[in-house]
Amino acid sequence: MTERTVARVVRRFARGMPPANGSAAVLWGLPTLAGWPPEVHSLTERTRGGRSTPGIRKHASGLDTRDIAVVNGLLVTSIERTVVDLAATLDLKSAVAMADRAIAVDRRGRILPLTTRARLLETWAGLLPFRGSVRARAVIDFSSTLSGSPNESGSRVNIALNGFPEPVLQHPFVVEGKTVFTDFYWIDEDSVGEADGKGKYFDPSMRGDRTTAEVVDDEKRREDGVRRQVHAFTRWDFPVGMSQSRLRARLLQLGLPIGRPRLQFR
Repeated sequence: MTERTVARVVRRFARGMPPANGSAAVLWGLPTLAGWPPEVHSLTERTRGGRSTPGIRKHASGLDTRDIAVVNGLLVTSIERTVVDLAATLDLKSAVAMADRAIAVDRRGRILPLTTRARLLETWAGLLPFRGSVRARAVIDFSSTLSGSPNESGSRVNIALNGFPEPVLQHPFVVEGKTVFTDFYWIDEDSVGEADGKGKYFDPSMRGDRTTAEVVDDEKRREDGVRRQVHAFTRWDFPVGMSQSRLRARLLQLGLPIGRPRLQFR
């Protein structure tokens, strides 16, 4: 589902009913690790009912003016309401990736945060009681302003579910006179983990004026420089990061201790 599809359906069939859930997430530019449903989701007052029509799934819910915003000329659920609604229902990795993006603070200033954890918690509290509230609170509490990608977010969930120690995110190292930041650093074990993504090689906004070959060379020199400063180093791709068992095996090879899961939800 694309932003254009959501806008077209809403303008034609769902006037006055703001897009919600996955449809609102598309308009806000939030990521998903599992794909959004094909139908457009919209929010309507309880008094109007929640009967759906072909292509549109309506959710009857209490509406507050603070829960509504405007994105590209369309009324839509606010970023806070969107995140809380989806945190209560999405799979855990997708929910955390979405919440991470909403509050992310990019040290380079390329991406601005859409909201704050405090505002997410305020919206969460204002909706109580609701189904999935405990799960939504766990997602909000676990979210981080330092996650650099959905791969990092999903990997962090699996790290916690596996019971590995909590890593430091974006830990700085100096390589060839420049400060670089690693995705995950375990201080006690002096070990680094990197959730490797393809964006740095192919996304022009991340690559800058460098060619793909230059990015590969820069990454190799960066990795070699970090490896020389730590006890152990590993990296993994998206499929490994999204697999709890495969990432567990990778981090056990790194020598990390394992204990009880750190992320509790229901």
